[in-house]
Order: sequence, then C-alpha cells, then structure tokens
Amino acid sequence: MNRKIASDVIVLGGGPAGVAAAAAAASSGLRVTLIEKNSFLGGNATAAEVGTICGLYRYSKKQPPEYMAGRFAKNFAEALKEESGTEPLYHSSGLHYLPYHIEVFKKRSMDLLRQSGVDIVFDAQLNGVKINQQEIESVGIEVNGESISLAVSTIIDCSGSSSLSQLAGLPLIKSDKYQAAAQVFSMEHIGQATEANLSLILMKELRMAVIEKKLAPHFERVVIVPGSLRDHGISLKIGIPITVTGSTENLVELQKAAHVFVHALSEFLISEVPIFKNAHLGHIAPQVGIRVGMRTVGKYILTEEDVLQCAKFPDSIAKGSWPIEEWGQDRRMSMRYFAEEDHYQIPARCLISASMDNLFTAGRCISATDGAIASARVMGICLQTGYAAGRLAASKVCHLPLERTVLEIQEEY
Repeated sequence: MNRKIASDVIVLGGGPAGVAAAAAAASSGLRVTLIEKNSFLGGNATAAEVGTICGLYRYSKKQPPEYMAGRFAKNFAEALKEESGTEPLYHSSGLHYLPYHIEVFKKRSMDLLRQSGVDIVFDAQLNGVKINQQEIESVGIEVNGESISLAVSTIIDCSGSSSLSQLAGLPLIKSDKYQAAAQVFSMEHIGQATEANLSLILMKELRMAVIEKKLAPHFERVVIVPGSLRDHGISLKIGIPITVTGSTENLVELQKAAHVFVHALSEFLISEVPIFKNAHLGHIAPQVGIRVGMRTVGKYILTEEDVLQCAKFPDSIAKGSWPIEEWGQDRRMSMRYFAEEDHYQIPARCLISASMDNLFTAGRCISATDGAIASARVMGICLQTGYAAGRLAASKVCHLPLERTVLEIQEEY
C-alpha cells in the first residue's frame, strides 16, 4: 500500500525558484512539502554549478550595482554573498552578477527551508498525477523504490521543464529544439594569472587549435565562470553542440558527450597551453546545464516584445532586469538588450495555469515564449517568481483575494 503525505502546498523542484516558493508558502503558516529529484538543493545553481546569479541588479552602467529584485531575493543574495565572501561583478555592457560558492548555496537553501518548517523529500521522481475536473487532486512519486501519494491542495511546478504538465498532458509551450546545454568543470593548479588574462589566453589558444584542426570548432565555445578563479583553480564552461530536445534519452546523450569533450579539452590544455602545463582536471559538475525547456501555458504568455519594450503590468509580481540571452548549438551567445536603466515586469498571470485551478508555476516553467524565457530564466528572476508563486499558492489555500496578495508582493519591491 502506498504511503500518503498531506500538505497544503506541494513544490516540485528544489532549485532557486522552488526554494523561494516553499519558503514563501511556509511563511503563511501552511504545511509545505518540497519534492526534489537530487539528494541536495539548488537545481542548476548547484548540480550544474552555474556559479553566478544574474538578474538581481538594475541594468545600468553606473556603479555600484542597485538591486532590482524584491526583498526575498535581495535577502537571499545578501546572505549568499556574505557566506561566500564574494562581491558583485560588473561587465561594461551594464550587467552586474553575483558569484557564489556551490556548497554555500546548498547550505543556505537547506537552512532557509529548515527554518521555515518545510518538509523535504529528496531523491524523488514524479511518476503519476490524478486530475479531478480542473484541479490536480494528487501526485505520485517514487523514492528509493517506495511509492508515495501526495494529496494536493495547491501545487507549484518549479521543475525547470514543467514535469507535472508533461505528465498530465496539459497545454505546453514547447519547441523542436531548445538553447544549447553547457557543462561546467574545473582545472586545478594552473599558473599565475588573472581571470581577464586567462580568458584572453584561452580565446587565442583555442582559436588557433581550431584553425590548425587540433580541436573541433565547438571547442571555441569555452568561457570562464566569472569569479571562479581562486587558489590556482578555475571553473570553465563548454557549450555542447548537440540539439537539446528535453527527452530522457537526449539528456543521457548530452551528459556522455559533455564528459568526452571535457576530457579532450583538459588534455589539450595541459599538453599545449603553458599556463596549464602543471594543471589537472579537478571535477566535472554532476549535471549538464539545461537552460530552458517546456513551459506550462498560463493565463498570460510573456513575449519577447514585452521584454524588449519593458512592458509593465498592473498584476506585476517580479521585475526583469536581464537581457534576452540565447545560446545556440552553432554559435557562442547572442544578447538582445532593452533600454538601459529600465526593466520589464512579469504578471502574476504567467504563474497561474490556464487549465488547472490549483496549479502554479515558477522559475523556468512560467508561461513565456522562447525569447522571453531567455531572459526570465536567470536565477535572480527565478527567485522572484518562485517567491511570488509561493505567496499566490498560499493565498489560494487561505481563500484570500489574489489582487490583495499581488499588492503585498509589489510593496516588497
């Protein structure tokens, strides 16, 4: 017989959006259960070792950086900054971002949820969903061979790929292919250098290696994870030139290819680039970084025009301050900017399912076109939409007017 769990709010996914959603819902005094597929929290922030939080600060060439994210995201970032011993970095284009330590992110997330009284189920796989008319009635998960049934009052999908909507056959926003995946890995015991110098060395050496056919063209798509150079070690990120479809088979293919590329690249660097001659491969992040996937259709679909024209909405629950950032399999990256010193807003309707009355989404699952999610997917914005989804789900359980909750969220900007 299946074990049963009862909660007021269920959160799928323990990445930045899921952590924010669970903490926000629990702040209303509700019973909250978070379901996570890994044995730790953080999602891409820790499993893929992204290394920097983008979308926290105003898009501006002025210094120092100014927070655009709301109170919850700001408080989370400030604690992360203090415990990591890092400071925001700046790019001349006007972008600011915060480096962090992977283990600190895991600990900060766990501490926050424990303090909030959230129940966490690790190593869980979603394997069933039951619908009654226009509501999710229950979901099933498997944990270490045990089947568990969770009765649903409200549920927030923060899985990154709308796992619940996929399983339930609900309307989805999807593409034939998604942004290119990336693999982060570290090199240890490199020679003395600054990040800027090391970046120039890598760019020059990899370009020559491609021209001389020592390496395939995709090896030029290697970048340093900003702020990662310390103790003669550096984190690097390589793009994977394989189409991302989101299927289980595709994820396995990406992971295998990523490891082959990392080993080939590290061997080249050690043998051919003087500053790496005494270096060795440190470790490979346990998960390939998937930037975007399927999204649940909400009551409003955010568009790239909304982003680029800095659209504002009366039911706004988050501020977007990051440009449209797109990584293709055949190129390094393209950025499309909106007006400096401005921002766009994300309406609450993007977080509310168009087909299920008790389903909310956050993070990379929100209702948005490919172009819009290329901006809204970054962690600083995911923390905001996660927090808002938690508040909205809690208001649903407590039978409070949505408009009132939206106004309360806006007051915390």
